[in-house]
Amino acid sequence: MSKVTRKVRHLERHRAKVLGKRVPEIQGKGKAESLEAKKINMRTELARKKVSGKAVREFDGKDAAGLQTELADARKELFNLRFRHATGQLQEVADLAATRRRIARLLTLIRQKEVGA
Repeated sequence: MSKVTRKVRHLERHRAKVLGKRVPEIQGKGKAESLEAKKINMRTELARKKVSGKAVREFDGKDAAGLQTELADARKELFNLRFRHATGQLQEVADLAATRRRIARLLTLIRQKEVGA
């Protein structure tokens, strides 16, 4: 068996192990059916995913509109932090990364509510 054949088989096994049964669901379908299959897969993945602790709990009681307002506030805060950093007035540079993570969490929660997880 050649090195190339071994590598191809290894990749196929790895892909089957990582992706599981999701690949045949998506392949060979039209664009709309493929997107629907991806949404279903996302729902099952989100159902399996363990909800993270304290970071998500602060947004638990909010609906989609409340999350959108939080997202707008976080983006304004990030803009102000970037401006203060550029002018040299920002003392805690770690606040930039924390605000970006907060925005990412909010976007994730908004998407979860859209999907219905």
